[in-house]
Amino acid sequence: MTQIAIAGAGIAGLAAAIHLTRLGIQVAVFEHVSDPTPVGAGLLLQPSGQAMLAELGLLDTIQAKASRVDSLEGYSGNWKALNLHYQRVNPEWYGLGIHRASLHHTLWQCAIELGVPIHLGQGVSAFEQDEQGVCFTVNDVRLPLHRVDNHRADALIIANGTRSHLRDQLPIPQSHRPYPWGAFWAVLDKDDWPYPHILMQRYRGAQVMLGVLPSGINPRTGKQCYSLFWSLPKSAFGEYKTQGIQGLIQRIAPIWPEVAQWLSDARDTQIAIAEYADVRLQSYHHQRVLVMGDAAHAMSPQLGQGANMALIDASVLAKLWSINAANSEAVLETFAQFSQRRRRQIAYYQMASKFMTPLYQSNYPIAWLRDIGTSIGNRIPPVYRQYLLTLCGAKQGIFDLNARIDDL
Repeated sequence: MTQIAIAGAGIAGLAAAIHLTRLGIQVAVFEHVSDPTPVGAGLLLQPSGQAMLAELGLLDTIQAKASRVDSLEGYSGNWKALNLHYQRVNPEWYGLGIHRASLHHTLWQCAIELGVPIHLGQGVSAFEQDEQGVCFTVNDVRLPLHRVDNHRADALIIANGTRSHLRDQLPIPQSHRPYPWGAFWAVLDKDDWPYPHILMQRYRGAQVMLGVLPSGINPRTGKQCYSLFWSLPKSAFGEYKTQGIQGLIQRIAPIWPEVAQWLSDARDTQIAIAEYADVRLQSYHHQRVLVMGDAAHAMSPQLGQGANMALIDASVLAKLWSINAANSEAVLETFAQFSQRRRRQIAYYQMASKFMTPLYQSNYPIAWLRDIGTSIGNRIPPVYRQYLLTLCGAKQGIFDLNARIDDL
């Protein structure tokens, strides 16, 4: 039986573990964190990510924990700078806003029920390949002196996130560029928010972006919750940390008084900081080692594709393995085909993310270009359709004008 080790028990790692286990592969997951409960707030599952969850048989469970999002709307003063409605491209499409912990827990429970061994507090720290397999070192942080154990498998999947140190050990041209902008996040319960099915945003130039994402059921309280995010340069983090939540409220009040009032009931401990980076690899594999999820292609959250791309990665890997399973070189062929298959779509979304991010998160005086461009695009049906197909995670390239999720 083929043995595959997975470094990282995040969305990509767990989804891959579920798929591969169902294909008869012996999978073991190694996670360096002893308590893997995800930090952060909500995320938006696009129709592409939903289709991947349906393949896993988990979409119904996720929908019960999520909020349906029918549109994304953003205002720059009184100007409607963003106006994207899923149903205008496909009447059956919508987003699902969900707390990251709810998505993670659903994948986790599925993996456990399948009997996937998940080794907590045991992170893969190094590896070496040969023609037969991969030897890797596991650092057990639960024990004194962090005991080191050696393991062996037929292949290793690196899925341990944006800051992966394992990725650096591959002889693959790559880059990791932190973004100069990040965000403050808060998850707050509310029963009477007037936009329960809209991701609503407010802008002030390209320097200020404030948004509220319906995020389903709060896993901590069991109540309807929303994720508030406030984008700002990382150089300002220190000032905001010092001032605490009152400093945020003072700055938010002139832009969105209702949100400022909402935050007045929050505590400093409910505010989290998120930092982002752009990760690019020339190839997503080297022989018997594969990189996937944010470890392979982290990007700006502007397009909200991180979880969706991770789920697509896992699905593509499983489909390719099914094709190559009978081959004696199944690992090598599957990993090589994965790199080839995923390159085009990931390159497109990284390009789109790189283009869009300065329009929403920068000190450049270019917000007028964003506002005029989106306003014109909203009035041209073919252009509007491409906006929506990009948002939904369906496009595989800039010229993929008739993108279908079934083709992923």
